Amino acid sequence: MNQRTADILQELLRTADFQTIGSLAERLEVSGKTVSREIATVEAVLVPYGLTLQKKKGQGIRLVGSTAQKEQLREELAGKETKAFTPEERRSIIVSRLLPESEPVKLFALAQTLHVTDGTISNDLDKLEGWFRRHGLALVRRPGLGVYVEGGEQAIRQAIVEYIYDHIEEGELLELVHESLVPRESGKAADRASRYLLDLVDKEIIYRLEHLIRQAEQRLEHQLSEQAFIGLIVHLALAVQRIRKQERIEMSPEYLVSLKETKEFAVASRIGADIAKEFDIPVTDGELGYITMHLLGARSRYRYQAVPGAVVDNFHLVRIAKSIMKAAERQTGYPICRNSELLSGLVNHLGPSLRRLQMKMEIRNPLLSDMQTRFPELMELARTAVQDTEQELGLHFPDSEIAYIAMHLSAALSDCLMKQQRTYRTIVSCPTGMGTSRLLASRLREHYENLRIIDTVSTLELTPSFLDAQDADLVVSTVPVPDAKKASVPVIVVSALLDAGDIRHIDDELTRLSEQAVERAARPKVDFPAALRSLDAYAQAILSLLDGFFSIEKRETMTVEEVASAIGKTVAAGDSERAKGITHALLAREELGSTAITGSGMILLHCRSPHVKKLQFGLVHLGPVFSYENQPEETIKTALVMLAPMDCSRQALETIGHISSILLERWGLIEVLHEGNPSYIHEELTRIFREFYQKRSRELMEE
Repeated sequence: MNQRTADILQELLRTADFQTIGSLAERLEVSGKTVSREIATVEAVLVPYGLTLQKKKGQGIRLVGSTAQKEQLREELAGKETKAFTPEERRSIIVSRLLPESEPVKLFALAQTLHVTDGTISNDLDKLEGWFRRHGLALVRRPGLGVYVEGGEQAIRQAIVEYIYDHIEEGELLELVHESLVPRESGKAADRASRYLLDLVDKEIIYRLEHLIRQAEQRLEHQLSEQAFIGLIVHLALAVQRIRKQERIEMSPEYLVSLKETKEFAVASRIGADIAKEFDIPVTDGELGYITMHLLGARSRYRYQAVPGAVVDNFHLVRIAKSIMKAAERQTGYPICRNSELLSGLVNHLGPSLRRLQMKMEIRNPLLSDMQTRFPELMELARTAVQDTEQELGLHFPDSEIAYIAMHLSAALSDCLMKQQRTYRTIVSCPTGMGTSRLLASRLREHYENLRIIDTVSTLELTPSFLDAQDADLVVSTVPVPDAKKASVPVIVVSALLDAGDIRHIDDELTRLSEQAVERAARPKVDFPAALRSLDAYAQAILSLLDGFFSIEKRETMTVEEVASAIGKTVAAGDSERAKGITHALLAREELGSTAITGSGMILLHCRSPHVKKLQFGLVHLGPVFSYENQPEETIKTALVMLAPMDCSRQALETIGHISSILLERWGLIEVLHEGNPSYIHEELTRIFREFYQKRSRELMEE
């Protein structure tokens, strides 16, 4: 029983008379549609109590049953959620009440809703003033009149959206949209404060907007990712609600002219015309510019160079990135200005970020809270390092963007620190040496500054002679290693995404290794001919992956067996024996354990097989429902496919595995893979492999 169902039942228990849907909605402060959608759940909840819901046209609904049955239900409801709202919940509800209102709200009304005194509400408002001020809004209190928010329409809309995103998990927003599009039979209820925030977005408007957005999507060069679709539909739903209240966006003529030059403005104009017709409201040029900004924002996450009128060109981006690096170097004393990976990472990140900041669009960072709690010094370093850039561009970097920059600086500072402490030569392995091992290697680099990943290999390669030749200190594997006890170095088995238990296990082993204080002899340098041969192997692998890239569009309900079969048929190109062999190899790897990349909506189907003739990377885009027994709680939308021959080189496996290693690190990569435009994906792969090859070239020539 969710809270809204309980609230409706409480109201029905108050009287034996009929009550209309409208009267129930008014008392519960929700829409009639919301109450109507909950009726089926109410009826289901009543069954165990022997109660029924009587409906009478023109009069409403009422509970039917004995006094004892109703008393049993009343006692059950009395035991539900009796605790008071927490201060954070109270403030969320206050914000959700004030932001959409054009008239003052009385403190008494807020106090009654939250079951506290006027003094408590006044204290909460004191604490919220700073938040409103940071969003360009003023919290105005008038004795005897109430409290209201004062500010520009764009600032109010942006504050509504940001508060929703800051306080509601993306999964809840997704549920809200899905609930509006397709009524669900079940699902978890949002927490108490979130329910108020979710009610900021009219679900009926979302339902009517959905088909308009899907039609517009066909006129774009790319399909919107689920995240971009949700963001756009939430923004448009708010826009419709605000226009109905005569609250409209104003935009500077100069900026509007630049937006009109984009292809997205033409699409936005069509959306605007459809919205005007659907809801019988006027849609001004300012509103069209607002829609255009969001269409551009979805694309500029990963294609800033393709967006006309970008904030800065690539040359300027490099100069800005170097300015941030110099400022951080001055503060820390660490030599990070020559770190080419930091420069490349900042340039790639700043392009779309600055675009979004100029358009006053939100920048979301799911790791913000973690960064603020665990790394306040890094946050302060990044905040100081961007001050000159903020002044130059006339932009304010929000904490979410500061956290992204702090993460980039952290990686560079870790490189400096590693040179000052003992490092442990680590081999990472998985069944194929190219899939989950790369994800694990990425996670290890995030958590450990003193682990140097010297190789990622197949578990079958971990022979004593191989380990001796590598002079490794540690092996970290995603699956058990045969004869691990006979290995010359410790072997630790962990999950590919490295959970808390895995980290404790590795910490214990590193402590033991540190106590042993084993001194290693100096290692021989790689000679020049060997370096050239390695670079040639990397180059051949990259060419094979770029030339052999494939994309399969299914977007229908399938099992993992059907997906593997589709991959086999596509790659084998008519050779039925090869197709069966590839399918079998993919499923054999899947049987060893889940390859879902938690939180990304992806699985990683990969194998090494004699039926695979060349190194290949591809995608399968799936439907809204994907039957995946290994990870039933994960909604899978895209399968990443990595295929390698049995006899491919170590460099080839490292190259194809690099995609999975940066999947969760490279901002916007998951989105572009989900969206599925083959041209955009190929461009992104080209950029990724160019950076990878340049890095390997430097490393080999410097050894």
